[in-house]
Amino acid sequence: MGRGRGRPKFKGHSRHFTSREELEEERKKDEEKARKRAERGYDSPSDSESSEEESESGSEGEEKDKKSKGVEGLIEISNPNHARKGQVKVQAVEGQSSQLTRRQKEELARQNYQKLQLECKTDQAQKDLARLEVIRKRREEQAAAADAGGSAAKK
Repeated sequence: MGRGRGRPKFKGHSRHFTSREELEEERKKDEEKARKRAERGYDSPSDSESSEEESESGSEGEEKDKKSKGVEGLIEISNPNHARKGQVKVQAVEGQSSQLTRRQKEELARQNYQKLQLECKTDQAQKDLARLEVIRKRREEQAAAADAGGSAAKK
């Protein structure tokens, strides 16, 4: 016989919904447990109490650090992927080359190179200026030759 040829499974037949009374009883039990824990001196409040405390405290909840779970509070974790830092403007970080990312270093180098280009202090800019100087001299010589040739033809 082939697989799966038995009696069909009736899905959804055994759905169970919790009544409001059962939910209320469960909530009261949880609150009572939390109250007893607080009386005994345990620090972990239930979720409902912590949300009430956060709404009452306002800015105090923001200033407090997140409560660490398990061993997180005991061990310092240095995972670079744990929390990503936002992008930092290059102008704000100038002079801190050891803490810059590769892209930030490239951007700084590009800006410095453009500044040197404008001041004609780079090798490429100096070569361009020398080339322009040669071209100017050649044009002046051609213009002088044309004037000399033109004045000789007039005589």
